[in-house]
Amino acid sequence: MAGLKNHCSIYIVFSGKKVKLPVNPEEIKTEYPTDHKTYDVIGVGQVAVPQKPSLKAVSWDGFFPANRSEPYVNSGAKSPEYYVKCFEKALKKKQKCRLIISRSGLHDTNMKCIVSSFETQDKGGEPHDIYYSLELLEYRPYSPKTVAVITDPDTGEDTAQGEAGAPRPVETPVLRVGASVIVNGEYWYSSYGAAPHKTANNLSTTVTRIVSGNAYPVHVGNFGWVQESQLQITG
Repeated sequence: MAGLKNHCSIYIVFSGKKVKLPVNPEEIKTEYPTDHKTYDVIGVGQVAVPQKPSLKAVSWDGFFPANRSEPYVNSGAKSPEYYVKCFEKALKKKQKCRLIISRSGLHDTNMKCIVSSFETQDKGGEPHDIYYSLELLEYRPYSPKTVAVITDPDTGEDTAQGEAGAPRPVETPVLRVGASVIVNGEYWYSSYGAAPHKTANNLSTTVTRIVSGNAYPVHVGNFGWVQESQLQITG
């Protein structure tokens, strides 16, 4: 099994112990997922609302060779069992690791991560080699804020002081299928305004259909059709 040329070195740091892969994988897959939201907006159609990137994932398939004298094996390679134990311990101990990929003349990778998936496989005819599949998931540190409790010497009351965090962005709700709304006024049998059905008074429900261009384009709950101006979008 041919690996990447040795101008690429791959290391994983387990609790301060730097381990170099004995054989470079043929391919390394890096995923950059997003959590963008899409909505159907009346009069516009489908729109996308960008969100912050999700956690990056790096994965590959490879093997730990029993014969460490082969030319494709990196120097300093250890037994297959050594590497398996490193990954098993990282999973069992919930270790935070660091992936380092050093590429000569190209961009390097240095990512704090956790082992999200590790699988091994034995293949017939190669009883001493251990084949594996690995996925590393980006780790973003988080921790609670430290709050100091101060007692007012005059009143004896305790107050908490802490560093204020950045304000969270508030998303403005948009009209879409599934939106929570409060309805007021008459609702109709059809989106064309065929015979009023009943009158809503602060009716809490959800949007079930939107038909742009009609006189009453928004259908709410199991009730009927209304105009956008009759709605207060709450979520």
